[in-house]
Amino acid sequence: MDYRFIWSEFKWKMYDAATILFDDSKNDLRALPKTVRLQLLMSLSIVWSTVFSIWVFETIVAVSYGWGGLVLGHLLAIIATYYTFHSFKNVKDKSRKFGVTVNSYDECYDYLEKKDG
Repeated sequence: MDYRFIWSEFKWKMYDAATILFDDSKNDLRALPKTVRLQLLMSLSIVWSTVFSIWVFETIVAVSYGWGGLVLGHLLAIIATYYTFHSFKNVKDKSRKFGVTVNSYDECYDYLEKKDG
């Protein structure tokens, strides 16, 4: 099994998912401001965490702890994904200023390695 290939494919899938969510040219909600889109993602994560918690957990205590953990986890994941994608987008924009073209995740990674050392 080629784990490097699987990892590379996983990275591309995550990049594609982030591009669909956060790239203005590919998101269906691009007419909305970015803050509204982020709030919409967070609201949907709260709704689906609530549905999952009520469906899976059996007691009120389990529902409350499970719901809190799920919501916190989802919100942290959304914020971390947004921050990471924003950082990579900044690298892509900055690389153009220096005459370097970055079109893929691997090229962005190579650019950062050369830049940092």
